[in-house]
Amino acid sequence: MTNPPTESIINEALIGLARSFLQYVAESWPWVDVSQHTIEKQLQVLATRQREDVRELVQLFIDRELPIDFGSFPTEYTDLHFISLLTLLDWLRNGQSQIVDRLTAVAESLRESSDEQATVLIEAISVRQQKIAASLEELQRELNNSPAEA
Repeated sequence: MTNPPTESIINEALIGLARSFLQYVAESWPWVDVSQHTIEKQLQVLATRQREDVRELVQLFIDRELPIDFGSFPTEYTDLHFISLLTLLDWLRNGQSQIVDRLTAVAESLRESSDEQATVLIEAISVRQQKIAASLEELQRELNNSPAEA
């Protein structure tokens, strides 16, 4: 069984994923030119992958019969509804980088607390979130090289 500080650390990781900028964008996709609709589809796939990691963390809480706090989206996200797609991708990349950094710190804390099950899960999630970060970088490179943005 976990102790309250460990529960808190894991729940912070859950909130970071469940209320990430990627999740916010997936729920409130901005208007874009028709030529950019494939980007929306790609971002939706990435958001779905991230939600799968949220689901795994929720299952850990359910298995341990712990309360779950999903948090709320930061209010500063509401200021970002009228930005260019390139700026949006900058924000997404930065947000994803913060998630990866947070997961690395959470994994380290869990290793110190000897919660092996949670550590393994967080490390696996961290790897998948790094792949999402790499996909966002690739998507931004593609957008930078597209004729519509030139």
